[in-house]
Amino acid sequence: MIGARPSEPVAAPPPLVSWCCSYCGALLEPRGLGLFCPAEDRWFATQGAVHRLLPAERRQQLQPFLELYQRVRRDEGWRAEPGLPEVPAHHPHAGIWRRRARHFRRGMALLRERLGRGPWNLLEVGAGCCWAGARLIAQGHQVTAVDVNLDPEDGLPAADRLLPDPERLPRAEAEMDALPLAAGSFDVVLATGALHYARRPDRTLVELRRVTRRGGWLLVLDSPVYRRRRDGNAMVKERARDHLRRYATAGPAELQSSFFVYRDLPALFGAAGWDLEVHGWPGPLREWLRDRVERVRHGRRTARFPALLARRAG
Repeated sequence: MIGARPSEPVAAPPPLVSWCCSYCGALLEPRGLGLFCPAEDRWFATQGAVHRLLPAERRQQLQPFLELYQRVRRDEGWRAEPGLPEVPAHHPHAGIWRRRARHFRRGMALLRERLGRGPWNLLEVGAGCCWAGARLIAQGHQVTAVDVNLDPEDGLPAADRLLPDPERLPRAEAEMDALPLAAGSFDVVLATGALHYARRPDRTLVELRRVTRRGGWLLVLDSPVYRRRRDGNAMVKERARDHLRRYATAGPAELQSSFFVYRDLPALFGAAGWDLEVHGWPGPLREWLRDRVERVRHGRRTARFPALLARRAG
């Protein structure tokens, strides 16, 4: 079990989120069924408990990516289900969810060692259906979530089916490299299966640092990491070929997930103002043995998924 749900409802209130204007950065005020920027006389709608804070121009640019991404996700059977990441053995994605559950447990244990049991004020970026956020809320933490995916089955609105009280999860349509949030707002930023989608990870890491308080933490889970760049490049090419075969298009650049190279991680995080720890990378003998098996099975080495835990420097 992953952080079993409390026997009684947690009484902690939802976090007081300082949402900001996506255009000028001014603090937004609740007004009607949305949020209002007095500095620009601009209003942002709130639909289904999700604040639509993505700039209109960027939303238009992302629309082709989102339509194709959502189609791929539906074709592959991804959807919000109560209890995630715990699923029955016959679930079509049981193996992936077991791995994610194991990684989530490891990540939460690392955070508890450094922050205590909390409650923490946490931001989940690239949150999808917010299964991780739902788990954390059940444990008494305060969670805010952002994503650009508003699919009712798999995106931010789908979190409603995972939470007994959806109002306890503030959500906004926003990208993780342009967060409409005040600086220094969070104890923890969580990116689960998301950071490798960043167009510019270096810039995204700077933005995630901006919204993290001094001494706060960033936890990256389920982003693929390779020892050798050529193996990651081979993975990307394989996926592109498969996508072309299935959908007769390579798809927009945003649809193509990328990867990280192990030796590049300290410099990447350090340049953005983070002190990085890598947890779960195999030792030399285990890695060598696994490499031999993978080269026989797949013709190349496959990705590792270590927990990347980083503390805000300064």
